[in-house]
Amino acid sequence: VMLLTVMMVTGGSAVGAAEPPDAKVIVDRMIEAVGGDDLADVGVLRLEITEEKIRNDGVSSDNSYVAYVDMPSLGSLRMELDGDIVLGRNGVESWATTRGTFDDRPQTPQMASGTINQSLFVLLLPYSLHMEGVWVNEVTEVTWEGQDAWALLLPFVKGFFVSPVLTTTWRVVVDKSDYSILGVDFLPPVDLQSVQPMGVRYRFLKYDEVEGVKIPSRILAVGINLEGQESGATRVTRVAPTAYGPWEAGLFVSPARLEALEGE
Repeated sequence: VMLLTVMMVTGGSAVGAAEPPDAKVIVDRMIEAVGGDDLADVGVLRLEITEEKIRNDGVSSDNSYVAYVDMPSLGSLRMELDGDIVLGRNGVESWATTRGTFDDRPQTPQMASGTINQSLFVLLLPYSLHMEGVWVNEVTEVTWEGQDAWALLLPFVKGFFVSPVLTTTWRVVVDKSDYSILGVDFLPPVDLQSVQPMGVRYRFLKYDEVEGVKIPSRILAVGINLEGQESGATRVTRVAPTAYGPWEAGLFVSPARLEALEGE
């Protein structure tokens, strides 16, 4: 039932009866198509990110931040936000600082990790399909605006994102011919649809190449209602990716842990 609902409201319809490829095969081909099948030499990318939001009433607002991503592992990430707020994650811990002061509240690691995922998951597609906590539940054959495609269903669980509205099944639609991403969309969980009756559809408009791999550099997000129709609310995200260099502890390890390590 959930699968049928997702397919009906997001613009795709089931076609044919052929057995779809294994999800891992599709994901590997998606990453190969953008040159990312070998990320060992890419190292850390620095992303300058700007968001322009336009509401249904035409009012616009801007937001910007900087992120660092260790591309070979996708396990070390850092965000630098307005107000001198820094969020970080590595294979050991997630953490946050405000104006240089370590945030030791018990809820901070989960909030930091969820905020990083919520902000960067879409911007790092298709590479982020290999992030910890991301898995493909099912692959179906669909048509997307007249094109034959595969739809990957991603059932995100509580805690992966900060917002409960995003904690639902997402769909990544992939062109059969070249394994490019045609669109990504989701609707809010059923129990939240009375409060938040809108989902989101993402379209990838542009890529920039860094160290031989293509990184999404312009992404359009459009609100969709429960019937899958796009509304006037939009968000354009522009990303300027550059090569930063090799992994550095100072980027991804919390100041508290660094201080402890230096004292040993």
